[in-house]
Amino acid sequence: MTDIFNHQHKNPRQQRHPGVTFRSILIGIILIPPNSYFIMANHLRFWSTLPTTMSLIYNVVITLTLLTCLNFLLKIVIPRYALRQGELLTIYVILSISSAIAGHDMMQTVVPVIPNGFWFATQENEWQQLFWRFLPSWMTLDNMSVLQDFYDGDTTFYSKRYLSAWWEPILWWTLLLSVIIWVMICIDLLIRKQWIEHERLTYPIVRLPIEMTHSDGRLFRNKMFWAGFAIAGGIDLINGIHAFFPAFPEIPVRKANLGAYFTEKPWDAMGWTPIYILSFGVGLAFLMPLEMSFSLWFFYLFWKGERILGRAMGLQILPGFPYDGPQGVGAYLAIACFALYGGRKHFYFIFTNIIDIFRFNKQNTDQYISTEKKEVIGNRWAAVGLILGVLFLFIFSSYGGMAVWMIALYFIIYYLLSLGITRVRAEVGPPTHEMFVANPRQFIIDSFGSRRIPPSSLTMMSLYYAFNRGYRAHPMPHTLEGFKLVEAANMRAGRMVIAMMCAVVFGILAAFWSYLVVSYDIGANPGLGNGGYNRLRTWLYYPSETNIPAVTFMGVGFLFTGLLWWLRTRFPAFPFHPTGYAVASSMWTFGWLWFSVFVSWTAKYIILRFGGIRLYHRVMPLFLGLILGEFIVGGAWVIIRLIWGVSVYSFYR
Repeated sequence: MTDIFNHQHKNPRQQRHPGVTFRSILIGIILIPPNSYFIMANHLRFWSTLPTTMSLIYNVVITLTLLTCLNFLLKIVIPRYALRQGELLTIYVILSISSAIAGHDMMQTVVPVIPNGFWFATQENEWQQLFWRFLPSWMTLDNMSVLQDFYDGDTTFYSKRYLSAWWEPILWWTLLLSVIIWVMICIDLLIRKQWIEHERLTYPIVRLPIEMTHSDGRLFRNKMFWAGFAIAGGIDLINGIHAFFPAFPEIPVRKANLGAYFTEKPWDAMGWTPIYILSFGVGLAFLMPLEMSFSLWFFYLFWKGERILGRAMGLQILPGFPYDGPQGVGAYLAIACFALYGGRKHFYFIFTNIIDIFRFNKQNTDQYISTEKKEVIGNRWAAVGLILGVLFLFIFSSYGGMAVWMIALYFIIYYLLSLGITRVRAEVGPPTHEMFVANPRQFIIDSFGSRRIPPSSLTMMSLYYAFNRGYRAHPMPHTLEGFKLVEAANMRAGRMVIAMMCAVVFGILAAFWSYLVVSYDIGANPGLGNGGYNRLRTWLYYPSETNIPAVTFMGVGFLFTGLLWWLRTRFPAFPFHPTGYAVASSMWTFGWLWFSVFVSWTAKYIILRFGGIRLYHRVMPLFLGLILGEFIVGGAWVIIRLIWGVSVYSFYR
């Protein structure tokens, strides 16, 4: 069923509004540091209720809510200075991208990777002998006196000694990450018309920001919305009070574990299977097309069944079974490849037209020709930007010691996986997604083994672990969703690119600043930074060959996803969507929310079955209220914890 959120094709003559204004970019940039500080301080101090582990980042939603409320007051007092919807959405995009950059799987790993290779080297792990000589000095930091205070705390980062030691790695990492995301934006510019206008993908995750920012405030006048807000907010309020006063009653939304009841073999292979009902998960799942939410919870149980069957057949003796990582790699690569194949006509059109921008249908009006010219010129600049960005990545990585063939293979796999997760968010919009088990390093090591790869290439690959440890807050989906908001609010895409790059550069610098300020105050939490170095030691100390079982299961994941894709194209009523198979492969992260998706799917099925589309429209605000209620009240508890340092209720993890 085509989601009602998809807007109709716009007439090329229709005037576009300058939603991306100077003041909207300026406000977004000003709001980046407090949002980044909130993310980093929460991570370093408490490591709980991490906003960037969710597909819709709750600190950004809270900020957008406050801005929207202030904007309503501004309309009453000084209407001419009130922000338009496009300006509010521009600020949302800036904060979403910068928050994703500051997230659990990017800057929270990048910063500790810079010094950890030197600080945690011991005689036992032999890091110094194994790979110190391969670490680029301009990307790392080995000043032990500076690092002593970084890990111990009880000082301030605002010291000339610390600033002079950190500035070089900050500069090079900022440049590298900015170009990596620039390439993503260029790719998005080339695919956005196909996915947004031609295929009409649903983009469920941006539904709430769009509804919140309508100039007439229609969402906030809806009684169903406030009912949902009261339900979710009430649960978090009651459970929050219970955290302070245990005698106060609790609503047990995170207590049951289905796996605890299956202790006999082979059923014990099911493992941890939570029966949690999280309000924001229920709300986000309701925004998905029905077959998408069904596929998510079905394939979660499918993966559990695979483990049980493997235990029954004795396959658990295979090292790495059930090989969910390789299967996940194959699944996401298949999603990216088939998505590109599905848009082959569009990409061929782009290729032919960027060669000659004057090839237009002469029967069109002059204004339409002008519009088409702008589109083609935009594609040409996106292609040029893509080529220049990739060229920089080759030069940078080669200077760091990476072999040319490794650079090409690594970034091909990286951007294909990035495209896969972007497609998943655009088409499905799951409440959370993680690809910790699916990444370029796993593909390369499983396929070739570490013995065939030069040590300097392995070292650079371990450093690159920093920006793709997992994909829970990957920047690429947020950039493409920004272009979806451009279409929804009828803005100009070129200006949005400027806003995005401001978000990228200032977001990276703000993430460095906030991480270092908090670390020099309380001491760094280096946990995320050692993963790449531990793997590097294993690769060098125990050289491996091609992992035949892993490669086989990688192929199984690719072929099974391809089969599901083919069945859906041949039989539109086929209920199983390949993205569900891919997302559910990360059973830890999605395990928290699978039952919430099931509850939402059940509710949506009943509503559509017995009430039809009219009832669906009526109850939609209820589920939007569930999301916002959870984020506002649950997020308020996190802010209280951050300010006063007390233990509070965590609505997620």
